[in-house]
Amino acid sequence: LRPGERLAVVGLNGAGKTTLVKLICGLLDPTEGRITWNGADIRTLNRRDYYTRFAAVFQESLLIPDSLAVNIAAAEEDIDSKRVLQCVERAGLSEKTNSLPKGIDTLLNRGVYDDAAEFSGGQYQRLTLARALYREASVLLLDEPTSALDPLAESEMYQQYDRMTVGKSAVYISHRLASTRFCDRIVLIENAGIAEEGTHEELLARGGRYAYLYGVQSRYYRQDYQGGMEGSYESYE
Repeated sequence: LRPGERLAVVGLNGAGKTTLVKLICGLLDPTEGRITWNGADIRTLNRRDYYTRFAAVFQESLLIPDSLAVNIAAAEEDIDSKRVLQCVERAGLSEKTNSLPKGIDTLLNRGVYDDAAEFSGGQYQRLTLARALYREASVLLLDEPTSALDPLAESEMYQQYDRMTVGKSAVYISHRLASTRFCDRIVLIENAGIAEEGTHEELLARGGRYAYLYGVQSRYYRQDYQGGMEGSYESYE
């Protein structure tokens, strides 16, 4: 992963995309080989310091039973309220936040507080993005955080991520190939390895596995939108 590069990791469910991201950010240690940062094995680095280099948004993120501000800052003390509001705006969550009775001080998590605010799936995903932006890390990792959205909304969200992370390295994981076509480089994970690598245009021109999956998925979504349904290309494998 090169500095400032936008890398897409795509593949079928179970191909190992999430495992790869967890290896990159140090949540898992490799049983073979090594992960390096500027040539140094990350197991020789201070792990706590290494974690600070990443802002990760996974499919399932923790909703802290506290205020919106605490959820975005992921801390209970020394919260920069101005920065929280900036991240809320950049993540497209201002309209929802402004509608809350106490703004960023409104409590979340209805399972703990009866009067907690409720967020839709899309609003919650924007909250996790605001949390990632608040960290100001040098590498952003997005592991299908928009899986609950339809393909068009997911594509728009990824484009928004891209605009907000200029100058940072970013890894986008998705099983919807069209969502990551704007990335500098795409790797297709299959059979526990990289099956293909290149830009979206290069991979289509190559006419290999990526081109096949992209074509099948594109046809499937066109059919689904005509019928008012959403789907995923795994059904066609």
